[in-house]
Amino acid sequence: MKKPRFFPTNWNLLLCTPMFAALLPGSLRAVPAEAAPNPPAAVPTAVAEPGLSREQRIAWWREARFGMFIHWGLYAIPGGVWKDKVHDSGYSEWLMFGERIPAKEYAQLAGKFNPVKFDANAWTSLAKKAGMKYMVLTTKHHDGFSMFKSALTPYNVVDATPFKRDVTRELVDACHASGMRFGCYYSIDRDWYRPQGPGNNYKQNNVWDYPDSTRADFDRYVATFAQPQVEEILTNYRPDLLWFDEIDMKTDEQVETLYQSIRRLRPECVINSRIQGCRFPAKIPPPHCDYISTGDNEIADRNLGFEWENPGSMNTSYGYCEHDHNWVSAKDVVLRLVDIVSKGGNYLLNVGPTPEGLIPQPCVERLLEVGAWMDVNGEAIYGTSPWRVFHDGPPKDSAAAKDRAAPGAIRFTSKGNTLYAICMGWPDKDVVVRTLGKQGLPDKTIAAVRMLGSKDEVKWQQSADGLTLTVPRQQPCQHAFVYRIELTDSK
Repeated sequence: MKKPRFFPTNWNLLLCTPMFAALLPGSLRAVPAEAAPNPPAAVPTAVAEPGLSREQRIAWWREARFGMFIHWGLYAIPGGVWKDKVHDSGYSEWLMFGERIPAKEYAQLAGKFNPVKFDANAWTSLAKKAGMKYMVLTTKHHDGFSMFKSALTPYNVVDATPFKRDVTRELVDACHASGMRFGCYYSIDRDWYRPQGPGNNYKQNNVWDYPDSTRADFDRYVATFAQPQVEEILTNYRPDLLWFDEIDMKTDEQVETLYQSIRRLRPECVINSRIQGCRFPAKIPPPHCDYISTGDNEIADRNLGFEWENPGSMNTSYGYCEHDHNWVSAKDVVLRLVDIVSKGGNYLLNVGPTPEGLIPQPCVERLLEVGAWMDVNGEAIYGTSPWRVFHDGPPKDSAAAKDRAAPGAIRFTSKGNTLYAICMGWPDKDVVVRTLGKQGLPDKTIAAVRMLGSKDEVKWQQSADGLTLTVPRQQPCQHAFVYRIELTDSK
């Protein structure tokens, strides 16, 4: 019999699926290891640095283009398996919710969390070899467990586990030592370990433990625990980025208070659009953030005219899922990266480490293969901007236009007077770029063309109908192939 799939992998399904809307009854239980949200412990006050504009804050992020997302927590231990149920796809980090696991029972996983093979330097080294420029760790996911030393709760990786090491601190230090930027994912609107009321229309709160909880519990939780813990992260770890994951449960006033606190403690910290909600912002530029987070594995269909980022996974889960072998290929990763960057976005690609502290080998293999591509073609990714159009190739209304790897499919990025035409597959004959015909470039003159990684001369001829480029004799890399085109202003 095919095993049931409880954890949706599509972003819209994740928010709207009937499975999540069906709330199971249960008796009220005390919060394990934390009687109730207590008044916050004193958090050292950071000295605010001079105010920065959004352009100054976002500069490093815009240059980076490619980062590593890490979903790691207690959910790595079951890895998608709970008692007699084995899940081979879907979001394993939602196991507590999907199986309605009592908080007290789930908390027992902390006593088993002992990732003795964890090596922060090895993780950052892999990220750098893959060509990634920043890293974002789930410091608290929806299960409510803190993956950092917190004065606000003993339910954290240092105080509640036999491991007793602050993995967030170790990753911060490793990133700084290697020249990478570091960000913290934090779930505010959902915390299944603590009473938060009945929830909003998404119905994603823990009502099996806390059926009588009210909205007042959520407001108290935000004021006395969640925001103070964000402030604790800002003060003690000084992240370059805060990656929120929210579902519109906070009031506008609560969002504003949180935002102003972040700006006071860490003015240069970049903030994603999910600080308030998960839906696409109603207006651009959106308030309270520096860039837009699209849905999970959802790539924008155009240049949004504002910075955006896609959080992508390498299989159907973000957290470690032992039986999920639905891995995307390295080629798919490269093509998605190119497609995203051509539209002005960043790609935050996820890994879900094992309970032993290792990044799964299929992820390692794919990341190294992507890194080999970046070694040759990175200049077409880092620090680039969208061009006048993001693509060329099959006609817009054709079936082939929806296929990133269709013959003749091209994506564009640019940097100053350099244009990169990225072929999404190896051409079997001369490449004709219709967008770069004389009519398409009335204000520019082509000065030189070469293919990155190749020593072969590229001959080119421009006509009214397009730019024709010869193809080198050998492929300089795998997956996607970059023509570097130097432009000058026409006189």
